[in-house]
Amino acid sequence: MLNHSIDNLLISISRLVAVDSAGVAIAEIDLREGGILIGGGNIGKTSILNAIRLFLLPEENFKDSARKFGFSDKEGKFYSNDESFEHYFPSSTSFLILECDNYLGGRLPHCQILYRGSSDKLDYRRMFTSLRYEQIRHLFWDASAGEDGIGGRVDDLSPSKVQAFLKREDRHFKTLMRSSAIKEVIYANQLLDIDAMRFCLFPLSTTSDADVDAFRALVRLLFDMKTGSDTVRLAVANIIESQKKERKDELNFDIDAFIDHNESLARREELLNSINSLRPEFETLSDSHQKLMKNKNAENDLMQYALMTQSQVTQENNSLGLEENQLTLLKNKVDSANKNCVGTVDKQKILKGEKVALLRQHKKLEETVQKTQLLINQYDESESLEDIVSGHREHLANKEEELALKQDAEKRLNELEDLGKDIHKLEDMECRYQASVNNQEFKLFKQLTDSIWMKLASVNLEVAEANPGRELTQSELDAIESFTNLLETDEQDYKLFGVKLDAISVDNRESDQSHLAKIQSRLESKRTRVAELKAMDSESRFERVKVITALETEIKRTSTEIGRLTAFNSNLQQFRSVDDELKQIKNKAQTLEEQLESQKLVLAKEKEAFETQQIEVEQLRSKLKKLGEYQVRVKAELEAHALPTSDFSVLPDQALSLNEENLLSRIIALQSKRLAKSEIVEKVQGFVRNQVLENDDKLMGAHVDDDLLDHAFQQLQSRYQGLDEEFDILRKNFAEHKHSVHSIINELKNNREMVRQFEKSINRAFKGVAINDLAEVEAKIKVEARFSDLVGEIEHLDTHSDEKASDQFIDRLKAFSKKFFPDGKAALLTMEQIVSGIAYRVKKQGQTGWESKSQSTSTIMLINIKLVEILLGRLRNNACTTQFPLIIDEGASVDSSQFDWLLPNMKQAGFRVLSASTNSASSEIIFKFGQHFRLDAMRTATPYSSARTIAFTGMPDSFVTKGSALDREQLDMFGEPDE
Repeated sequence: MLNHSIDNLLISISRLVAVDSAGVAIAEIDLREGGILIGGGNIGKTSILNAIRLFLLPEENFKDSARKFGFSDKEGKFYSNDESFEHYFPSSTSFLILECDNYLGGRLPHCQILYRGSSDKLDYRRMFTSLRYEQIRHLFWDASAGEDGIGGRVDDLSPSKVQAFLKREDRHFKTLMRSSAIKEVIYANQLLDIDAMRFCLFPLSTTSDADVDAFRALVRLLFDMKTGSDTVRLAVANIIESQKKERKDELNFDIDAFIDHNESLARREELLNSINSLRPEFETLSDSHQKLMKNKNAENDLMQYALMTQSQVTQENNSLGLEENQLTLLKNKVDSANKNCVGTVDKQKILKGEKVALLRQHKKLEETVQKTQLLINQYDESESLEDIVSGHREHLANKEEELALKQDAEKRLNELEDLGKDIHKLEDMECRYQASVNNQEFKLFKQLTDSIWMKLASVNLEVAEANPGRELTQSELDAIESFTNLLETDEQDYKLFGVKLDAISVDNRESDQSHLAKIQSRLESKRTRVAELKAMDSESRFERVKVITALETEIKRTSTEIGRLTAFNSNLQQFRSVDDELKQIKNKAQTLEEQLESQKLVLAKEKEAFETQQIEVEQLRSKLKKLGEYQVRVKAELEAHALPTSDFSVLPDQALSLNEENLLSRIIALQSKRLAKSEIVEKVQGFVRNQVLENDDKLMGAHVDDDLLDHAFQQLQSRYQGLDEEFDILRKNFAEHKHSVHSIINELKNNREMVRQFEKSINRAFKGVAINDLAEVEAKIKVEARFSDLVGEIEHLDTHSDEKASDQFIDRLKAFSKKFFPDGKAALLTMEQIVSGIAYRVKKQGQTGWESKSQSTSTIMLINIKLVEILLGRLRNNACTTQFPLIIDEGASVDSSQFDWLLPNMKQAGFRVLSASTNSASSEIIFKFGQHFRLDAMRTATPYSSARTIAFTGMPDSFVTKGSALDREQLDMFGEPDE
């Protein structure tokens, strides 16, 4: 069988698989022998078969799905875009797989895989692999899942996982998204190029848009053989439409525009006749127009008069404004001069107050400085102020200490104790130094060499001055010498372990006798102080109070003198500063006096200028009042004639005399013009109403501009002068207009002829074809009645006459346009509009005449199927053969006797008939199909979604003794049986 298929260049769609789609968890349908899907109602049988459309059409998404795929319910109502998308691709684990035996692209079957794309775009995507379905089945279904042997979901199923596997295992793997690319792959016709043909489903003769559109129509028909549907008509119309090779075959004639233009020319003819009948009225209008032109500028003259009046008033107003501003300026100057005088007087008062305060301060500082100077003069000139203050402070401290002792017996007692301790220490020191003086020969200074003693003195002078009272032993001398040897000489000083020590000069050392004298002196001072303190305790109360009072007075006086002395420099500086300020104030007072005199002179001058300007302003105001009264009169005249009272569109005239005589003459001229204009307006509007002039809202208004009236008159004048020429042009337009209909005549005839030729070609194909019990079949393509009527009318139209087209022809065009172009703007006429249906007439075997009664539903369906076979054969590359699915929905509703002819004939023609039915399908129908699929016999316990549990993964049931093609294929794997 395979070799035979290769010889015939066969392309056969062999298997359809739905995974988590169309209501099932998985359904694997063998398409090679056809068959019928059996199952309960509304489980997805028909929608599984309809999924084949998604593979056969080069679409990318479900937008406009009704036009693309035609998915509909039993009543013929189309499913929405979203409903279709969610039915076939409800989740990311939804896949549709089509396996195809394509011997032009390789010996092994290939698979096309569809999967969900973006839900926002409602798109689905495609993968193509040269692997058989059995090689990739494990990616979608796990046969070992669950405990019932049915199998179940693959837990990690996703498009990315499938792609990754196919990229790794199949070097021919590819993904396609664009419709143009998909079309080139699934409709390929390069028979000698294996790569080009590898994934082809149907080899079109060409992949042009026309052939692809024709194939789309036939695919719709393959899946919709209901005789009551409009699918057959649309398929035929689309195929005829695809045969239009050039633009000239398409209707590019704007019918409504043609009708409108014809009516426009008729109206023009009527208008010209009307204009010609009103020529006497125009002569009368011409006389009135001359009168109007005589006073053409009357409004402008009056407005010019008003403009100059307004200009004069404006000018005088501006002058008055300037003078009032000048008056205000002078008033400000007077106020400013007066303010300056007041300000100077205020400054004099303030300066006087400052002078009084400074005089008081000057007197006080002068007394303080003099007293302090007398105190300083008591001291020698060699003593500085700081020395004097220091002496005072020392004296103050002594007095305060003495006062404290006088007032505090406990303090005196504490001091006596401290003095006793000091005297005891001094007495010990006196004895020690006295003993040292008595034994001078034993001092270390005497027993040690100068160098050793100097090093010892640098470490501790008190130790070096010690007197042991005996001679040092040799070991003691050695020890001292060894210790002093540790000291290193560092220039004039010494260092001991890095510590720098100051050297002691022998010449500058103090003797014990000198120390003794100092100790005795300090001891005497301490004893004297003890005597003084003891004397205080022996004083009487009166003497103590007297001494305390004297001490307090002395302390207060001393503190005051210290304060004066410390503040002397500051007070002296401040005294001099105040003295300088007094001198400055005197100078300022003199300056202010002179300034005040000058300001008084300026004030008098400004007052005089202000009074003069005030007189001039009053004169201008009086003049402007008169001009204002005159302007009111001019404005009243303008308003009376409905003319603008401002923003005049006239030129100024500086030489115009603004008097009552000029105003009166302009009013009379305007009245004369208005009367003439009223007559002209009435006549012109009469011409508008008679459609001689174009209807202009401004022209028909209550107030019409002169320029517009003049323009209207010029139009009328030009119209009547060229009226004869317009009649000539109209006759030429009629001829040209009718001649332009040549295009629509040719296009409509061409479209009608294309329908006839296609009808003939179908009937030629039906010649000699026997369909069931029919010996002969003829097709009749019905054409829309208005189209036929119009084609019949235009064949009798005289397109060379200079008269307008007949009303009958125009009525035909209107009816045609209303039917085919309801918007009135369509430019293309398609076969879908022209072809209204297709009917058949038949002769049964053994009869000589055509059947007069209408055919049964089943018979028409068989003829439609044969028509599809003929049309597909025209589109397919002649070198190839195909095995294609043919869907007959609800096959159980078709007369079973029809299948005796249908199934073998369709198989021979390359179709595999598929149908769907509920469980009520008769065994006779099932037997005729040969094999059937019990779709809902098993349900998996582990589906991808709980909404989709049906799992059909087994063999189809068959009444064919040889078994199904799938059975035979699997038996062939084991070789020939042993005899």
